[in-house]
Amino acid sequence: MTLFVWLVIGHLMGDWILQNDWMAKGKQHSWLNRAGLTHFSIYTAAILAALGLAGWRGESPAQLLAIGASLFITHWLIDAGRLAERWVRFYGQSNVEAVRLMVDQTLHLLVLVGVASLG
Repeated sequence: MTLFVWLVIGHLMGDWILQNDWMAKGKQHSWLNRAGLTHFSIYTAAILAALGLAGWRGESPAQLLAIGASLFITHWLIDAGRLAERWVRFYGQSNVEAVRLMVDQTLHLLVLVGVASLG
């Protein structure tokens, strides 16, 4: 499997399988709260685990730490910042859950494309 496929598997685990209702609802209440920080940490760990399963070790521990921090921060900005909701309003798209979900997932996948380009 390619590195990107492993990253998508990590994304699906971290953003769907390992996220419970408490995290999903709680992360939207403020920029910093326990539910969100728990979700963003689990998500980051799932992606880093997927990188490990893919056999990718990076060039140095510092690079792996930088990728982990970048994953955490971008996921936090996308989710807590409600970027999908902002995009839908800005771009004049239908403000329905399905559209917001697709925009949200597209933003997360674009981050993973960036990570995959490093490998």
